[in-house]
Amino acid sequence: MRSKLLIIAAITAASLCCLGQKTTKVDRIARAGGEVVRPGTFTGKVAIISQQSKLPADDCEAVAKMLAELTQCNIVAEADEKATIRLYLIDAPNEPVMLLAPEDHWGKLNLARMVDDLPGERAKEKFFASRARKMIIKSLSLLMGGGSSQFPGNIMNATTMRELDQCQESVPVDMVDNYTAYLKAIGVKPAEKTTYRKACREGWAPQPTNDVQRTIWNQVHQVPDKPITIEFDPKKDK
Repeated sequence: MRSKLLIIAAITAASLCCLGQKTTKVDRIARAGGEVVRPGTFTGKVAIISQQSKLPADDCEAVAKMLAELTQCNIVAEADEKATIRLYLIDAPNEPVMLLAPEDHWGKLNLARMVDDLPGERAKEKFFASRARKMIIKSLSLLMGGGSSQFPGNIMNATTMRELDQCQESVPVDMVDNYTAYLKAIGVKPAEKTTYRKACREGWAPQPTNDVQRTIWNQVHQVPDKPITIEFDPKKDK
């Protein structure tokens, strides 16, 4: 019993320690004025443009958020026809499942064909949303420079819908580097973040928007009350 209590106490202490470290980091960033994005980064956009009614908007936004967090790029679910890369979600039973134009940076994913092999409404209800999200990931991966992965059992290597059903709804780690390199080449650059204090010191911080940032701005840019003076020494002038 004593050993169990010791183990529980150790786990609790470790958890509190981790929580304390996390809170300390958050507080440190807050005291430094929060995070700001360096100019010239976070450019371009990847857009999931829904032109169908089968898949709820929340599912599209969930995929966009996941890919945005992985790449730190501007990936959204919104109808932006000027986005650098555009994936259209359509509902057209007579068209192919996927149609991609990589050189023109757009593609179409036909959600009407996600359930062709499923018998009955119950099966369609069970598999449709998951399949659709996975196929959005696969379509965008191909448009963002990722063709395959070295890890087995992933979305990119699935050759059939039934095989896709068995894959995890995730992106293999080796694909992220492929995304980053390709996206940068076409102008979709990830956000580079730093603290407001560091941005002030480097000379590119935007104007302050709150009291903490104003204090930091004044501290960094203030003129010293007692400027350093150097007296002339004739001996050193020779």
